[in-house]
Amino acid sequence: MNDVVRTEVEGAVTTVTVDAPDYRNSMGAPGVREGLAAAVEAFEADATQRVLVLTGANGTFSAGGNLKVLSGLRTRPQMEDRITKGGGTIGVMLRSDKLYIAAVEGPAFGAGIGLAAACDLVVAADGARFCAAQIRVGASPDGGMFWSVPRRMGRAAAKRLLLTGEEIDQTAALAHGLADYPAPDGGALEAAQKLARKLAFGPPLAQATVKRFFAQDIAGMDAVLDWERDTAIDNFLTDDFAEGAAAFLEKRRPTFGGT
Repeated sequence: MNDVVRTEVEGAVTTVTVDAPDYRNSMGAPGVREGLAAAVEAFEADATQRVLVLTGANGTFSAGGNLKVLSGLRTRPQMEDRITKGGGTIGVMLRSDKLYIAAVEGPAFGAGIGLAAACDLVVAADGARFCAAQIRVGASPDGGMFWSVPRRMGRAAAKRLLLTGEEIDQTAALAHGLADYPAPDGGALEAAQKLARKLAFGPPLAQATVKRFFAQDIAGMDAVLDWERDTAIDNFLTDDFAEGAAAFLEKRRPTFGGT
């Protein structure tokens, strides 16, 4: 996409790497927000692509925002433009029917947590560290964190993370649901790509149904059960289910077409 955001396509998996070493892969590094937006847009527009893996180069997922730039924005229109651009990409990821996986090495700080938590699954290396650093400098969380972090960790653990600015390591992130799979240092990307290839063979309509449920705010048992019934009926009537059932009975691997 540009010099600081690289995109690689292999089969149905897109890998996007942020590589801005002078800024520790900060979301606020020149070209990063624009590069991520363009990479996500291209992924969403390509019907052959099923899963996007997002990572940072040189052992750092993302150091968060760019304090020098942010502290220099002193009018509401300036700040609104800056924050809205990043939030737009996060919104696309959260609302998409496609799947996103974060491969986290080293720090995921500030808005970096928002970027990771917006993904459907998170692979964290042994040395991964997570910190909602905004509170340390008198700012409040951005990057969709008020939505995604409580839904991953639960309200109490999310409140503690967002309020204190404490760092948590891989073990705590896995225990509290901020991360889903462990990996050795230097192995997060490989593990995430392996998972992505596996998911890319899955049934896209059924996967989208699961993702859509967790992205919506359906309140109350009756509403959830009604939604579950209706979507189950829809998915049992798809060609994908017919293929999946036939493949199971015939003891072969299914080929899902998304219809």
